[in-house]
Amino acid sequence: MNNGFDDNEGYYRIVSHDQISYRFELLELIGKGAFGQVLKCIDHKSGKSVAIKMVKNQKKYYYQAAVEAKLLLLLKENDPDAVERVVKLQDYFVWRNHLCIVFDLYAINLYEFIKMYDYQGFEYGLIRRFAIQLLSGLRYLKHLGIIHCDLKPENILMKQKDKSGIAIADFGSGCLENEIVYTYI
Repeated sequence: MNNGFDDNEGYYRIVSHDQISYRFELLELIGKGAFGQVLKCIDHKSGKSVAIKMVKNQKKYYYQAAVEAKLLLLLKENDPDAVERVVKLQDYFVWRNHLCIVFDLYAINLYEFIKMYDYQGFEYGLIRRFAIQLLSGLRYLKHLGIIHCDLKPENILMKQKDKSGIAIADFGSGCLENEIVYTYI
């Protein structure tokens, strides 16, 4: 599936200020994993900064990303006011054979936040606020029959660096309870 814009592993070659789908301007790479990469972009339609998860240009990743998009659509349809503690899908599209999923841009993941404080731990009140929000998000997922499958600090995003609001992210390994994809679930 290599189309000349990808490296040998299926990642899109990052070029600062590249245009994606005639709408998004690529600013920087903010994360990279086995699935692909997450890019910080400007949405020229809304004028806001967004995060785009650009999935590797490989069939196995594309399939799982399609499952993720399905889960994100279900989450969005059942929470139109964005009050639940999960990331919200803004849009998704295919660009240069990469499935791209657009989200609000969050400040930092919980692992990076913990690392910022040299792994020293936090006050009881902050831990309590995180726990309540996390449990609320998990209750919402349970209500919809969604299994996350990869819950860890890297997949919990802080809405703002100096506030305690969080959202559960990365449903790339997720599935519905009645459509289990992996044998280990």
